[in-house]
Amino acid sequence: MDEYILKVPEMTCEGCEIGITGAVTVLSGVVKVDADATAGRVTVFGDLSAKPRVREAIENAGYDVLE
Repeated sequence: MDEYILKVPEMTCEGCEIGITGAVTVLSGVVKVDADATAGRVTVFGDLSAKPRVREAIENAGYDVLE
């Protein structure tokens, strides 16, 4: 299982964390998601091949993703 971090600076509250977690958790290849609004980052545990879909899901939820 891989772990990778995406920077999401526009994520600023618990509601943002919940929305992003919900959008990413359902993706194939994702085992666990830790969205941290205070740090502005999303840590994803799972298959590294899911990373492009994770990024797309976060962007579709209305947030910019930086690396």
